Amino acid sequence: MKKILFVLAMLMLVACAGNRGVSETQISTAPAYVPLSKQPPYDDAAIAASYYTTQLAVLKKGSLEDIETTDWLRFRKEFLKCKLSKPEKYANSLVEKAMNKMRNEGNLKEASEMAHNILDNNFTSIPSHFTIWSDTTENAETREYHRQVLVSLLTSIGEPGRGTSVENAMYVISIGEEYDFLYLNGFNPTGQALIEENGRYFDQMDATDSEGKKYRFIFEVSDFFGHY
Repeated sequence: MKKILFVLAMLMLVACAGNRGVSETQISTAPAYVPLSKQPPYDDAAIAASYYTTQLAVLKKGSLEDIETTDWLRFRKEFLKCKLSKPEKYANSLVEKAMNKMRNEGNLKEASEMAHNILDNNFTSIPSHFTIWSDTTENAETREYHRQVLVSLLTSIGEPGRGTSVENAMYVISIGEEYDFLYLNGFNPTGQALIEENGRYFDQMDATDSEGKKYRFIFEVSDFFGHY
């Protein structure tokens, strides 16, 4: 656990410490933005042809090289579009909650089995990859594969220099991703506030580290705001 937290922490730039506020700079020059939730939904054919579905078929082969060549931000955005189009097909929050409970209680093998099932429908599930990586009964190759996917997903949320303002907010496809990102980087969320700027929506998340130091992170939630 400590090892992965250290690795993940090194991948992100710690967002502004202390009481630094959100930038007041306006995004007035940005083109009109249409969130994914307001765009025409995908039909079954569009879902089948989406980057999420086609790249998932590649990733399921289990090659570490395919992890490196995947555009994980695009992969996550395309999953969100599929989920918005067919929410009944990609719903898994209750199953994730049950899986997390099993893992936290030490039932790693059972939790890992649930994680594999979740990933069949949602390969962007950070808790599922973390659960499989945590399961010491899994073989080493499987654990390493899911560790690398986990790191890739988290890196696609928080790259160095991002998350300090609405102008460079970290992109998430669910509120759960915000908490996953913070917890797996060793932060404890302490407060949340919604920000609206020029028709776009952001979550301001305050958090502390293990020493009680305060931090602030900005996540963009425009594409699914009001839906999940």
